[in-house]
Amino acid sequence: MSSQPATADRPIVNSHNGWSHLEEVVVGEPYHLAYHDDVSFRLFFCANLDSTVDPSTTEPWVVEDSPAERRLMAEMAEDQAEFLALLAREGVHVRLPDPRPEPSPIRTPDWQTLAGHSVMPRDLFLVVGNEIIETAPMVRSRYLEADLYKGLLTEYLDNGASWTVAPRSRLRPDNFDYGYALLHGYRGPVPVEQRHEPMFDGAQTVRLGRDILFNCSTENHRMGMRWLARQLGDDYRVHEINVIDNHVDTRVVPLRPGTLLLHHSVDVEQLPAFLRNWDVIRYTPPADDLVPGVYGRRPVLAAPSLGMNVLSLDEERVVVAEEQVTLIKDLANAGFTPVTCRWRHGRVTGGSFHCMTLDVRRRSVLESYVD
Repeated sequence: MSSQPATADRPIVNSHNGWSHLEEVVVGEPYHLAYHDDVSFRLFFCANLDSTVDPSTTEPWVVEDSPAERRLMAEMAEDQAEFLALLAREGVHVRLPDPRPEPSPIRTPDWQTLAGHSVMPRDLFLVVGNEIIETAPMVRSRYLEADLYKGLLTEYLDNGASWTVAPRSRLRPDNFDYGYALLHGYRGPVPVEQRHEPMFDGAQTVRLGRDILFNCSTENHRMGMRWLARQLGDDYRVHEINVIDNHVDTRVVPLRPGTLLLHHSVDVEQLPAFLRNWDVIRYTPPADDLVPGVYGRRPVLAAPSLGMNVLSLDEERVVVAEEQVTLIKDLANAGFTPVTCRWRHGRVTGGSFHCMTLDVRRRSVLESYVD
């Protein structure tokens, strides 16, 4: 099964949902896994930074040259190579960002940080039809991460795609809405006066043709949602949902029209009415079994629910981590073909197969799935 090239009738960028036949995808690169412990990092990851999954890891968290770190980097590279080979075997054309082998400094008039890794393009972009939208990242270390994809974006633009950049926050301390984080373990300082600005990632959205779900937990997110609704116009309906702190693809994943993969904590009543009659495959995360010290003194950034962060190749084939034994059986029982792949360290990087990909071209058309 080979991917078909773009033509006048098949634009180079074309993706309306997450399940139509995948032809071209951008995959992130795990060159380095540095991060910077600042207010944006602590707010975004507050739920997991407070986790007791690895009691041996306490503050200050350190990324240092160590056997654990060298093993992590080597195994990340091995697993990404296996994933790229899988996509090639399944007929998907893969694109990669520019390399950035070492963390580099970022400075604005208000703050400075180190640039993070580029493993997760799903967060930086949102593809709606033939439009690629650069989102407004909340984490300072990701502020210039989209630059690594500019060569690809320019190529897509030259071949007929639209390219839009969302308004970005200055990411000053007073620009953040602290309300959700304060309810979930955040203990840092909070400015007396707050001036909220838009912040959102592509992974906060679920594309269902003319309907787009947008997970919001803060006023920063809601500002981004309102901007997106205005940007897309009357052809689309943007629905607010509230099922998690940020990224929704460990809670709600449509696998094809009529079938949802849902985290066990999500009640269908939390979703728009048109989805409540869809068939549901329930996902219950496995027990947390990380070995203390396995990541040196790094924090663990993702919960076990990352296992449902799957990538659909079409309405039948679904890429899923090989250790997700129960989910693999449930998908097969529901008529899907699980395509298994190794991905050992998604929890420390904060993403799996859906997060680390951006589906640029699918054999899809703009449809409505509302009865």
